[in-house]
Amino acid sequence: MSLFGDDPDREQFFEVARQEAQRQYEADNSNVKALVQWGGALLELAHYKQGDESAETIKEAIAKLQKAISLDSDRTDAYWCLGNAHTSLGFLCPNKAEANQSFKEATKAFKHCYEKEPSNETYKKALEMTAKAPEYYDEIQTHIAQSGGGDASGGSGPKKGSVSTSVPEWVWDVGGWVLLAAAVTGALLIAKASAPKVAAAATGSS
Repeated sequence: MSLFGDDPDREQFFEVARQEAQRQYEADNSNVKALVQWGGALLELAHYKQGDESAETIKEAIAKLQKAISLDSDRTDAYWCLGNAHTSLGFLCPNKAEANQSFKEATKAFKHCYEKEPSNETYKKALEMTAKAPEYYDEIQTHIAQSGGGDASGGSGPKKGSVSTSVPEWVWDVGGWVLLAAAVTGALLIAKASAPKVAAAATGSS
């Protein structure tokens, strides 16, 4: 299950976009726009993957976006995508310390966007909501634990186990900022999608 539901056409769209962006960049390594599009497509594709695979795809997206910024530090679109990527990765981190570091990186990226365009309400809202991300992270863990998940070692990270498909109301009560709701929902659905594979492995090893 993905954040967008079972929508192979949408997934295929982003896969084609990824391939095209990669082709353009490999043809011209100074093509910053292609790098940003490559990173953006990878971030979207991460929502169609499960567990560690999703996190690794987000990390790959971050690498592409950071490369784009190293080539052109004025690319606001690269910083915006980078903030989105770090936010999404934060909610998938196995422990709170790692998650908070990702949220800090997201804040830096969104702050850069806001400083470039201080009249942009979307950037302002992104900064405000990222400041609340650690609180939402805690609520995700509580929701997962109450739904049968939780860290087997007693830590604060999510366990790849049974997670309810229902999304708590607080996910949508985020001041209208769709990005954070999408990241939170994605984290829950990715955990849910990972459950059958882990359950099967556990059965086979017993």
